[in-house]
Amino acid sequence: MTKGSVDIREAGGPEQPRVVSPTAQRILDAAKRILMEKGYQHFTLKEIEEESGEFRALVAYYFGNKRGLVHTLFDSLMADDDVRLRVELAGILEAGERVTTLLDAQQEISADWRGFRAFYELLPIIMQDDVMRARLAESYGSSRELARSCLESENVTVNGADLERLAALSVAVVEGLAVQYAADREGFDHEGTFRLWRSMVVELLKRPPAQ
Repeated sequence: MTKGSVDIREAGGPEQPRVVSPTAQRILDAAKRILMEKGYQHFTLKEIEEESGEFRALVAYYFGNKRGLVHTLFDSLMADDDVRLRVELAGILEAGERVTTLLDAQQEISADWRGFRAFYELLPIIMQDDVMRARLAESYGSSRELARSCLESENVTVNGADLERLAALSVAVVEGLAVQYAADREGFDHEGTFRLWRSMVVELLKRPPAQ
């Protein structure tokens, strides 16, 4: 998920943001704000035009049509945080620091309830679209692979199957806590709950191999 402005990715370079025109960026940012603040029922060309200050015909010019805009916005919502985390991890070799960086990033992502609202507003559309549903599965697979690579660097005594499961759980925890936080931002203890999850992960990775 993302915070801040949205950008489009080159298909052949998932770790490199592509420069887009300021106009296209304004349209994407306006579309995301509408999803976060008003919901998909307000995701119309008229409201995007009003929110962005750009003519609705430019949606077709830059994205083909409304469906193309949804595809691009979805790709960004799913990819941006992974891209930033991969770039950050590229310069970290020490195993413990990689795990800490992963957990710090996951906690920050999970706390971004507004970004998750935008994603969940799009989810019913995604699940009805074969292309986007395939991209969703690919994105989750990429997130699991990234989490596993960090967890594995800390402790290779955890067997491969359990590392896969732990990575999958870490992705599920991020989204599950985000939904609960979005539903009850005053009453839900997001920080404390994630702190407990962090301690559980660290403890598991410290566990000696089975005899």
